[in-house]
Amino acid sequence: GRHVVEFRDVSFRYPGTDRDVLSHINLRLESGKTTVLVGLNGAGKTTLIKLLTRLYDPSEGEILLDGVNLRDYDVRALYDLFGIIFQDFGRYAVRVDESIYFGDIHRTPDAEEVRRAAAESGAADFIDRLPDGYGTPLMRHFEENGVELSIGQWQKLSVARAFYKDSDILILDEPTAVLTPQETEKLFRVMRNMRQDGKSIIIITHKLHEVLEISDRVAILRKGEYVGTVETAGASEASLTEM
Repeated sequence: GRHVVEFRDVSFRYPGTDRDVLSHINLRLESGKTTVLVGLNGAGKTTLIKLLTRLYDPSEGEILLDGVNLRDYDVRALYDLFGIIFQDFGRYAVRVDESIYFGDIHRTPDAEEVRRAAAESGAADFIDRLPDGYGTPLMRHFEENGVELSIGQWQKLSVARAFYKDSDILILDEPTAVLTPQETEKLFRVMRNMRQDGKSIIIITHKLHEVLEISDRVAILRKGEYVGTVETAGASEASLTEM
């Protein structure tokens, strides 16, 4: 489905502290758009996403999804809307296909969809070279023949989990941090198709030059405050970094 998210005068401070990590954020995220959140470390980008997904609730203000306060949604139904890959993604000592299944544990495992998600994320290239393909155990916590993946392979697997879920709103925190330029371009081609299908995509990144061509707008945060949003059509990286 198509969804509209709106932050209305949202502030947030972590429990036990007296400093706002986010201060009076007013931001609207529209369906079928790719929004890039940029800002220096500590600007509040990841915290904003944790509020959107109700890992935390705002200290002040409200977040609306399709005009309804997030607090009024059933949490499980809300989580079903999101496909999320945080920068500190999970690594699981299970089979490769099970690691991708974890993207949506409420659906009956679908081997064909697992392969689709792996192909779109770029993970299929290394999975096909593993001793038992999608049946290969990962890590050696429980299996002596478990395979230890590189950080880049783990990241591709985590992106495959998000793609397997086929969610309405896809959130990627530094998705290209350890990808090669060729792998990044392949991932972006998939995301362009998702946008055409009406999905909302939110990307957190420091690599603004990489995502300008696939984004519709850039939302800029600075020291916990929302600076503004720039439509990327015709915008340059230099003009955005000056804000």
